[in-house]
Amino acid sequence: MITAEPGPPPPPSAAGSHDSVPPRSTSGPPARQSAPPGRSVSPPGRSAPPPPRRSAWTTRLGEACVLGLGVASLSAVPTALRTARAGASFLDGLLVGTAVLLPLVTLALILSRAAGRGFRGIVGAGGERLAVLRVALWIGVAFPVLAALAALLKAATHHRGLAGATFGVLGLAGVAAAALVTQRLVALGDRLAARGVKPWLLAVAGTAIGVVPLVAAFAPLAAHAANTTGDAGAAVRAAIVDGAIALVATALVSSVDLSAAVGRIAGVAGVPLAALVLMTATARIESFPPLGQAVRAGGGLAATLFSALEQWTDRDGDGMGSHFGGLDCDEGDPTRYHGARETPGDGIDQDCSDGAHEGAAPLPARAVAGSPAGALTTAAAGAPPAAASGAPPAAPAGAPPAALSARVRAASAPAARDEGGAVIPAVLTKTISPAGTTPASPAPAAAPTRPDVLLITLDTVRADHTSAYGYGRDTSPRLAELAARGVLFERAYAASSETQRAISPLVTGRRLNRAARDRREWPTLLPENDTLAERMKRAGYLTAAVSSFTWISQERGFDQGFDRFETVYGDAHPEREATGHLAVKKAIELLEGYAQRTQPIFLWLHLFDAHERYLAHPGIRFGAGRTAAYDGEIAYVDQQLGALLDAVARGPRAGRTAVIVHGSQGEGLGEHGPVGHGVELYEEAIRVPLVIALPGAAPGRYPHPVSTVDIAPTVLDVGGAEATAVEGASLAAIATGAERAPRGPVFARTARRSAVVDGQLKLLVIERKKRDRLLLFDLGSDPRETRDLSGERLDDLGRLRQKLSAFESPSQ
Repeated sequence: MITAEPGPPPPPSAAGSHDSVPPRSTSGPPARQSAPPGRSVSPPGRSAPPPPRRSAWTTRLGEACVLGLGVASLSAVPTALRTARAGASFLDGLLVGTAVLLPLVTLALILSRAAGRGFRGIVGAGGERLAVLRVALWIGVAFPVLAALAALLKAATHHRGLAGATFGVLGLAGVAAAALVTQRLVALGDRLAARGVKPWLLAVAGTAIGVVPLVAAFAPLAAHAANTTGDAGAAVRAAIVDGAIALVATALVSSVDLSAAVGRIAGVAGVPLAALVLMTATARIESFPPLGQAVRAGGGLAATLFSALEQWTDRDGDGMGSHFGGLDCDEGDPTRYHGARETPGDGIDQDCSDGAHEGAAPLPARAVAGSPAGALTTAAAGAPPAAASGAPPAAPAGAPPAALSARVRAASAPAARDEGGAVIPAVLTKTISPAGTTPASPAPAAAPTRPDVLLITLDTVRADHTSAYGYGRDTSPRLAELAARGVLFERAYAASSETQRAISPLVTGRRLNRAARDRREWPTLLPENDTLAERMKRAGYLTAAVSSFTWISQERGFDQGFDRFETVYGDAHPEREATGHLAVKKAIELLEGYAQRTQPIFLWLHLFDAHERYLAHPGIRFGAGRTAAYDGEIAYVDQQLGALLDAVARGPRAGRTAVIVHGSQGEGLGEHGPVGHGVELYEEAIRVPLVIALPGAAPGRYPHPVSTVDIAPTVLDVGGAEATAVEGASLAAIATGAERAPRGPVFARTARRSAVVDGQLKLLVIERKKRDRLLLFDLGSDPRETRDLSGERLDDLGRLRQKLSAFESPSQ
């Protein structure tokens, strides 16, 4: 067999042998394979990057602590600013804010960096960093856009459904636009990195792009939160801002790889440094409790977490803890805490003022305003409220004021004045002599004291579902008790079934269309109004209000004239949670705080709970269904009313307190089709309870129609305040028994409905584009409004139409 001799290998081509196929080797290292998709390949002439450094868990923990300190310090800057404005120092606020946020941020960094290592293993080195950078920048760009949109919608409308739908549509477009901007920014960063820009410079730029827009967009909000520590809504918004800053900073830092040298230092010093910060902040708080109150008063994320820590130490349930800034001196006794009411002479330090926090500096003024568990005294040393506020010392308790009696017009008689020099209303000072007798000359006596006035608004409570008005279910026993010692108005009508039109006359003394307001659906009441509170204040009253509903707010002008205006809707959402107990608690705190003052008190309390959505309450159940649920809400509100009346009865001013309780508007339960309120003017929508109990007046019932528009002039009459240009007529003479004659007709209106009630007749006008629909009812024989008499009683129809037209004319 002939075999071929192997010849020499062919020479390489001039081109460099790329056309030749190298012989397959059976030994030695395998040939280099092409890089898989997603992996970067080092260009010729450049060495491949080193593999990721594997470090021990202690090193990784130390790195996370060091990075966490940086992120927590940055996120705590708004807290430090707000703490400084609340009366403490910036550095103290920064220290405490950093310490509170540090554990949360460090845990987030540990988890995100662990997830990043796994993500890097899937997409390759660099992919995880790019993804995190995109997400962080996306949040930083999108958040201010959404915040600006939310602020615009809040200013434009108060309707939750409309605002929510609009925010959803426009917010989606804003987020999509932010994603496009983010993509451009990341691409720009890639090009800069390819040109040799140092990575740390790009990281700083990315942090600035992510954080600066948030700070710029929410600086006014942070300032507002600092200026309104009593507004829980502002504190929540500040917490959201702080959380957004912390989220963006954490996302950016989580992709940072420390160098080997820095990593070794962090692994050794990171955990001890974090522990030192935590221990220093704890020691500072424990040695100076007012610092904790200042942090909490400022609001924000750190303040929210700090409050939770303090509440965690509240073992006796009095609302104040003993650590983390809490001022409770006895965690075993719920009646002892800083700010509790002191009982003189019992040998017990209820308010923790005798050495509980010796050496502590006075609480910052703003911290006092934002403190929990009732009103804290102005100084930690325990100055009494009257001295702290500059009020004169409390006058000794005297005899109860003289009984109320009927009004007698005597123009020649000099006006009676109280100890403050204010005119006492005639309805509270005059008496009627028996027929045919001559009144004897009164013996010299001290001027009678004007009464305190409590005005309590029960939102969405209709009269025929209260047991005080004969309802079969016992929904309102406490209202019935009040009616037993006062005057019950059997036919009281709301100004409207719309909340806006129903509430406005209580505040301004004028119907909504005649009050100074802007043109939004949920309007702002303008300063041009001479409000009920302002008039009472000029008459010498201390004025206070507690609101349970978001529209009745400082932002909407309802605080005009009130010395104190408190809200509870920041503590519990009024349409999803019960707020009545919170509102009554604040009202009692206000009354107790004013109890030793010599001036009379005017307090307006708004209870929202009977408004839809109906909630279940422990121990209250009338069965299943919408009506039973509504009745349960009325019973809950009645319980809160009873709690307030009990507190008043226990107080030192019980004998001099006038109480006015009324429903704002009613609630339809399907009697005429629609449910709820705001559109119709049938009896179920506008007939409301009204009880007035004046000191010393005889009880009774008034069977004729009156309006809730009459409440404002009644309050002014009882308080001796000026009532010029106020709509309605005072009911004080009826409440004293001096008057029982029927009044004129009453009127009500919604956007497309109007009604007039005159005696037993009621005209309801349903406005239409072409021709209005007229309904005439005789409520005496047809209280459920089932039979329209407009075609049968044309004379009555014409007379009532004329009265309604005259009332709604621009000249009225």
